[in-house]
Amino acid sequence: MTKVPVIVSFGEILFDVIEGNPHLGGAPLNLAVQLKRQGADASIISSVGRDPLGDAVFSALEQYGMDTAYVHRSDYPTGTVTVTLDDAKVPCYKFLNDCAYDHIETDYSGNPDLFCYGTLSQRSEVSRSTLHRLWDSLQTRFFYDVNLRQDFYSKERIRESLLHADIVKINDEEFRVLCQLFDLPSEPSAMTDRFGLDVLILTMGPDGCRVSSKGRTVHSPAVPVKVVSTVGSGDAFSAAFLYHYLKGEDLPVCADAGNALAAKVAGQGGAI
Repeated sequence: MTKVPVIVSFGEILFDVIEGNPHLGGAPLNLAVQLKRQGADASIISSVGRDPLGDAVFSALEQYGMDTAYVHRSDYPTGTVTVTLDDAKVPCYKFLNDCAYDHIETDYSGNPDLFCYGTLSQRSEVSRSTLHRLWDSLQTRFFYDVNLRQDFYSKERIRESLLHADIVKINDEEFRVLCQLFDLPSEPSAMTDRFGLDVLILTMGPDGCRVSSKGRTVHSPAVPVKVVSTVGSGDAFSAAFLYHYLKGEDLPVCADAGNALAAKVAGQGGAI
């Protein structure tokens, strides 16, 4: 693809509260912002509250040069999540329930080159129904970031998400969960075969990543970095990988680009 890729991200916008300090985030937003920085025509479909945090979201999106046409205001509060870091700087999340991103509705009917979604925004019936409608109406490729959080998922929702996806990113811990959930061998090709995936990206923290596509598997080592926080590093990986993939680069180039941007974000603190 030689033209600028058009990519739409669907799902939560929220504030990560890390050691008492709020950081604008949410995996779909992190992904969209990082894609925009890579050079993609990226936007997000989401919902935020009619509250000061919602105002802050719009101010930040304008600063990032992001299109806000499909970020709607809601009478529900803007999402927040309290993040605590363990000794290895790996985050643990506690999410606000029944907030604006649980009530995403949209009239979006564009023609993107890629449509991206995750698992968390499917915890509510309203947002889940909106996503299902977009799955059925859009003629494009789909990217699914498994991104499991707390108990906000089910086997059926994950199965539907995998079956609709062309490209999937999953970390090593989530991979073990899904292999057990679907009774799969612990080999990425088993998952690509079961769900008909074009690309499966398995991120492995300090061990880099493995990318499986059409019978081929490549490994890319992690970029060494002094980790401040891994919050948002997976989203940064996805952004760089997807941008280069849609531009037609070979898998090792895409994987190396993903690892490089993930390391940069892990070393800075705050997802964006």
